[in-house]
Amino acid sequence: MLFKRRYKATKIKTFLFFLFLAILFWSLSKLSKEYTATVNATILYSNVPENMVLDENNPKEISFDVTANGFEFVTYKLRQPSVKLDVASHHTKESKSIIIPKSSLIKTITVQLQKNISIKNISVDDLTLKLSEVISKKIPVIADTKITFKEGFNSLDSLRIHPDSIVISGPESILKDISSIATKRFEKEKTEQDIKAKVSLLLPANKKITIIPSQVELSLKVNEFSQMQITVPMEVINIPSKISIKLIPQVVRITFIVSVEDFNNITSQDFKIVCDYSERNTVENFMTPILVTKPKSVLDVELIDKKIDYLIFK
Repeated sequence: MLFKRRYKATKIKTFLFFLFLAILFWSLSKLSKEYTATVNATILYSNVPENMVLDENNPKEISFDVTANGFEFVTYKLRQPSVKLDVASHHTKESKSIIIPKSSLIKTITVQLQKNISIKNISVDDLTLKLSEVISKKIPVIADTKITFKEGFNSLDSLRIHPDSIVISGPESILKDISSIATKRFEKEKTEQDIKAKVSLLLPANKKITIIPSQVELSLKVNEFSQMQITVPMEVINIPSKISIKLIPQVVRITFIVSVEDFNNITSQDFKIVCDYSERNTVENFMTPILVTKPKSVLDVELIDKKIDYLIFK
């Protein structure tokens, strides 16, 4: 019984071996014959003229009919062929377009594939390429920030960006739509000290665009603040010439926050508050005080007295 099983297994292995040989010889026979089929090739552009770039919509592939043996077609199926085109060799000075004739394409493809093949029926009669001139321009930097302050701290200054503009270079057709560039998001919470930080710029997605520099420095002076209240005399404006006005009261109370270092330097003379007679409330007979000027070192000015009564003397 064991002998019969071994004999049967041997017969199966022998059969499979000869079947494999038959398939192999049949495949070699088929692959050795010549065939004609369409092949797609990737176009690789090289040696682009100085200060020029290729437009995005230039052809990225080219197709053609190839007559070759089956072994070559197996290679093309496993890996798509590529064709390298020297742009500068076909470029004429100051031209923004290039035309590569069909005959030149056939010669280039045949040489680069380095096979005993025949090329015909290229998908384009002449390959037309569009170029754009590389230009440079200066654009402002926009800071994308979120800064909060610890209680009792704030800033009198605006955020400073250094440098506040950068040089961007790339195709003219793309740069015409770019007017500014943003920083990456910068966030800082409960700030109580001066800010100085380097932040990268958001690089354009198009790799043909370059920027110099790629980073900027953000800086902000932070001050400690204290609340202060003072009284300020008021002035009435737009009074008719035949009357005189007496305000009740003649001063207005205001509150504000001021940097600690300037606390002792602030006086009522640093503020100007007016009441406009022409804007008075004639129904309830009062005027509204308006803050006209204030020192740069104070923030969040609030007028405590909202309505000012008055007497008219003729």
